[in-house]
Amino acid sequence: MAAKKKETKEKTTKSEKASKKEPKPKVAKPKAVKKTAKAKKEEVEPVYLQGELFEKDGMPVKIMEDIDAVIAEIKVTGKEKEKLLERVYKHYEDTLVEPGEAVGIITAQSLGEPGTQLTLRTKHYAGAAEVSVGSGIQRVEEIVDGRSKAKYPSMTIYVKDEEIKKDPKKMDKFAKNLIDVRIGDIVKITEEFAKNKVTITFDQEAVDERNVDVEDVFDKIDKHMKKDGKRKGKEAVEFVFKNEPLLKIKRTLNKLKALRIQGVRGIDKIIVSHDENNEPVIKTRGTNLKTVIKIDEVDGSRTTTNDLKEISKVLGIEAGRISVVNELSGVLRENGIAVDIRHIMLLGDLMCWDGDIRGIVRTGIARQKASPFARASFEETVKHLLDAAFTGEIERLEGVVENIIVGQPIKVGTGRVNLIMSGKK
Repeated sequence: MAAKKKETKEKTTKSEKASKKEPKPKVAKPKAVKKTAKAKKEEVEPVYLQGELFEKDGMPVKIMEDIDAVIAEIKVTGKEKEKLLERVYKHYEDTLVEPGEAVGIITAQSLGEPGTQLTLRTKHYAGAAEVSVGSGIQRVEEIVDGRSKAKYPSMTIYVKDEEIKKDPKKMDKFAKNLIDVRIGDIVKITEEFAKNKVTITFDQEAVDERNVDVEDVFDKIDKHMKKDGKRKGKEAVEFVFKNEPLLKIKRTLNKLKALRIQGVRGIDKIIVSHDENNEPVIKTRGTNLKTVIKIDEVDGSRTTTNDLKEISKVLGIEAGRISVVNELSGVLRENGIAVDIRHIMLLGDLMCWDGDIRGIVRTGIARQKASPFARASFEETVKHLLDAAFTGEIERLEGVVENIIVGQPIKVGTGRVNLIMSGKK
C-alpha cells in the first residue's frame, strides 16, 4: 500500500516537472494606438453658451451638423470618413486666433509685403485693345484709396435670355445695342454757309458697326432741326437756312452731334467673350450699372462693374464691401500672390464700416480716428496736433498707436489682462 502511494507520488512529481519544462504560448502585446484628431476631440469637454450646447468634440455644433450633412450627401464611410474628419478638424484648428491677437498689424503686413511685388500692368481682352482694366499696382491703389472713379471703368454683363446666348449673331447684335451712340459718331456734317445750307452724310461703316436704324436717325434729326430736310437717298439729308444767325446754326449742329440715338450712357466699347464656364459674357469699356440691370434680357444678379462706388450706391454698402474683397483678391490672384481671404475681408470691413467706402488715406479712414495721436501718426502731424490743442481734445490712450507714442504697454495679447495677486496666499 505504501509502495503504491510512493509510485503515484513519483508519477505526479514527474508530470509536474514535465509541465514546467513545456514552453508557454506567446501572447501578442497590444500595440500603442496613436491618438488621432478624432480621438483627441472625444476627450474635449463640451462647451455651453447661455445654457445651449455650443461646442462638442472640439468643434462648434453648427459646423459638425454641416459636416454630417455633406458626408451623408457624398456617402463617405469608414476610413475615408475618418480621414475627412481629421482634415476638417486640423483646418479648423489652424483657423483659430489666440485671444488678444493683433490682427490689424498682421493684415497690414500680409497685404503690404506682397504688394511690393505688383507691377504696373494693364490687362487687355483678346480682340479689343480698347476694352481693358488695370490689373497691377494701379488697380490696388484705386481700391485701397477708395477712389470715386476707376481709371479703366468696365462691366461684366451676363445675359439670361437663352435664345440670345445660344445664337452668336443675336448675342453680338444685343451687345452692339448697348453701346452709347451719338449722332456725331455716325455722321459727317458739311457746312456751306455761303449757300446757307448744311449737309449731313451717314458713315455707312459706323452705322453697320453700331447696328443703327438709319430711318430712326433721320426722324430724330428732323425733329431736332425743327424742319424737314431734303433727303439724298439713304445716305444724306440737306437743310437750307434762311435769315438765321450763324451762331444759332452752329449751336444747333453741336447739340445735334451730342444727341443720343441708342445704347446706355457711359458704355462706348464692347466685346463678347466667354467666362471660365464657357458662358458668353459682354465686357465693356465704361460703366452704368443702374441702367444695365434694368434691361429685361440682362441677368442683374450676376452682372457687375469694377466701379466700387457705383456698386455701393446702386446695391448698398454690403455689396460694396463684397466688391472690395472680390476686386482686391482678384488682382492679387492674377499676379500670383496668395493672401488669406480673411486679411482682405478685414480691410473691407474697415473701409465700409460707416456706410460708405472710405479709402485708407488722410481724407478717409485716418481722419475718422478719435485719437489725436493716431491721426497725427499718419500724415500732417503738426496740423492734427494744433487742431486738437485748439479744440481741447482729450487723448484717452485707448488704442495701439497712442500708447506706443507715450511708452505704455499696448492692449493686445498679454497686455489685455490684469494680474492680481491674492493676499491670502
